[in-house]
Amino acid sequence: MPDKDVYRKLILRFYWDGEENPSVETPFGDFFGVGFSEYAQNTSLIQGVTSGGFYSYWPMPFTRGARFEARNIGEVDVSHLYFGIQIHETEVDEGMPRFHAKWRRENPTTIGENYTILRAKGRGHYCGVVLSMQEYDKGSRQMLEGDEMIWVDGEKEPNIKGTGTEDYFQGGWYWENGPFSAPFHGLTVGDKMHSKYSAYRLHIPDPIPFIEDIHVTIEHGNYNMLQDYSSLAYWYQLEPHDASFGSIPDDVFYVKPIGTRAEAYLMSELVQDPQANVERRKVISEAARLRLQLKEEKAMGVVPRELEGLDDSDFLKADYESLKRIVDRVTQRKRPTGERV
Repeated sequence: MPDKDVYRKLILRFYWDGEENPSVETPFGDFFGVGFSEYAQNTSLIQGVTSGGFYSYWPMPFTRGARFEARNIGEVDVSHLYFGIQIHETEVDEGMPRFHAKWRRENPTTIGENYTILRAKGRGHYCGVVLSMQEYDKGSRQMLEGDEMIWVDGEKEPNIKGTGTEDYFQGGWYWENGPFSAPFHGLTVGDKMHSKYSAYRLHIPDPIPFIEDIHVTIEHGNYNMLQDYSSLAYWYQLEPHDASFGSIPDDVFYVKPIGTRAEAYLMSELVQDPQANVERRKVISEAARLRLQLKEEKAMGVVPRELEGLDDSDFLKADYESLKRIVDRVTQRKRPTGERV
């Protein structure tokens, strides 16, 4: 019986000019734009999946040699694997940036810290990402509230800061109308019921250059909740690259999706939403209610005592701890005088 997760368990590794650490290291399916070991046809300008075929037109320059490997870390043999590699013999300057693509995963993500898509040192340019996200809470789409943040060359503040996950991938309204495929962006997996999304954004017309280093991150939901995130970053840079970023161990559980196809309906029973998420959701929901109340009360010209001194910007600019302080303060003000906590 074929392994349904073969697109995650077949690992591609590409090496340029005799290097020991691969410049490309990724599960097979993610390399072509689709996460979770799913099969989804898509046709971007430079890569995609078309009726059983997988294509990639990323330029991959080298001077002294290249090595392409495919390693199956699963227990089921891959019965059919064929490929075509086209090589154009031309002069390649030693100083030409080399192609890189590295996959990583956090399951779960870290509360309070953005998810890292790419951290690279050297000179080059960031070219895009395939990002795959799955909530532990079935039916939730709060992860899509996360903003991308990109730091370049040691900046203290992000050079780029977005407005929402689906916005970065050129969608809107939580991808309400489902999957699509475009030349530089697309949604290949959009499963509302099981809170599972995989999308690509290719910075081909708008690469992000860096001279010293780059750090590409994205928030994982409202104030960085616990979820399952994985990503494949594409970039070019002068060698050597940082060998500590994006290494895939021969560990099936590191790559295997938590809920796929037939057993996906059991996801919420098998992977319960962590208590830390539950507590954070309570604070976030209460803060949203207070913000709406404040706007309505101000519109009528009357603000209750517990909301005095607050403004809409206090909610919009607050991180999670600041929101919690607002909620606690309002709750304390509502208590009758003399009541003990």
